[in-house]
Amino acid sequence: MKWRADKILPVVLCLILPVLNAITMRSIEKIEDSGMGVFWRWLSISIMLYILWHILDFVSRKAQTYKWLKVLLACMVFFVIVYSIYSFTPFFQKHTLKWMFIYKYFLATIPFLIIQYAFRANRKVALLELEKQQIQTENYRVQLEALRSKVDPHFLFNSLNTLRTMVRHSHPQSEQFILSLSDFYRQTLKYNEAITLTLNEEIKVLQSFLFLMKSRNQAAVSVSMHIDSNKEHYLIPMLALQVVAENCFKHNSMTARTPLRIEIRTTEDFCVEVKNNLNPKLEITERSGYGIDNLNKRYELLGIKDGVTVTREEEHIAVTLKLMQP
Repeated sequence: MKWRADKILPVVLCLILPVLNAITMRSIEKIEDSGMGVFWRWLSISIMLYILWHILDFVSRKAQTYKWLKVLLACMVFFVIVYSIYSFTPFFQKHTLKWMFIYKYFLATIPFLIIQYAFRANRKVALLELEKQQIQTENYRVQLEALRSKVDPHFLFNSLNTLRTMVRHSHPQSEQFILSLSDFYRQTLKYNEAITLTLNEEIKVLQSFLFLMKSRNQAAVSVSMHIDSNKEHYLIPMLALQVVAENCFKHNSMTARTPLRIEIRTTEDFCVEVKNNLNPKLEITERSGYGIDNLNKRYELLGIKDGVTVTREEEHIAVTLKLMQP
């Protein structure tokens, strides 16, 4: 069971303050009293303080206008009631003790109000933080839905055209192509509500996608993959690797003589690197707006800065994605 400080602290204060009061009163008045008398006095003061705490908390929470005036009024009314009750006790007959009681009653009220104000302020901050996280999560979901909906409308069309050609020529990989195509969309639908996937799950989706692309481009594509099994349970934004792989095909030309070579590997610093050779297309490719910039935003929404790193060399470009703790 998780104990809340705003429930435990008032109990602790109400139990300790009467003890401190008894010590100071005994040193000032040299009061001699039986053990049972001390106990009942301690218990009555503890109960009085506990009731005072909840009265102050209730009034300060419920009052919308003239809050502090209402708090003061409630404090005074409760004081009159308690003072009237205590005035009939033998212990309370000394004039000095009456003034001491008045002083300590209002002295206890001040820290009670300060502590309650701090608790309420802390709850408001926590609530604002929760609302901020909910807005960020909703924003992330909207962007993720946009990413899913932007799947190139030509992708399925081109895949079906490739399949028709393969079937017409009785290509031995036709059946595997159909299985990979269905598996790709099945897994995409399976993880439809997911924000992140394990690296192992992401790789399975990517493998189906890469098989389709390799089948369409035959010998013009070469893919090598080196994944550390110890990192397969780490998390990565959904479809992140597919986005990077799509960029490889989108921005580079490929032929059997100059194939597109893609290398996917995990690194020692818990990242996934997607590296490909550069063979830019002659025509200018329209910027989609859902590529690397989108991945960076998705990492930021997950609270990770610099989640994507792009390193460009003369003949290669590498995109590095950070893995997240499960």
